[in-house]
Amino acid sequence: MDIRVDLPGFAQLQAMLQQAPDIANQEFRAFLLGAVSHLQGEVQQRTPTAHGSLRGSIISSVQSMPDGIGVEGVVGTSLAYALPVELGTKPHMPPIEPLVDWAMQKFGLDEKAARKAAFGIAYRIAQRGTIGYGMFNRTYAANKANLERQAGATVQRIAARMAGAS
Repeated sequence: MDIRVDLPGFAQLQAMLQQAPDIANQEFRAFLLGAVSHLQGEVQQRTPTAHGSLRGSIISSVQSMPDGIGVEGVVGTSLAYALPVELGTKPHMPPIEPLVDWAMQKFGLDEKAARKAAFGIAYRIAQRGTIGYGMFNRTYAANKANLERQAGATVQRIAARMAGAS
């Protein structure tokens, strides 16, 4: 899944990257470092957990683009089950053992009771699927306006630094 943020003044930013790549990259990297760190924390808070594996796997990074012009910020996880947790699933028969483990952890059940609960949960998932938590989408929606404001301010800082450098 890929969520991209459309930034105000993007055409202006592209021109700035061509004219003064060092200034633009420096300012935009600083903006992205703060933004992805904040977003990572919010996604983690919205992520459901039993053991904390999914929540703990959510990381953020900022890296330079391969051509050296521009930077990219990413918040994500490499765990395959993150996508079904984010988006939900259609009805399907899930594996039982992870549900047994989850039921023991979540409800404090012994193995026999957890196995019985797991079969009930699996049957329900087979009938209805699962509802997605939307932790990435909800975080993006909650932060979109602020990210756009911060990006606009970053473009203004780049322009001011470029004017001072001329």
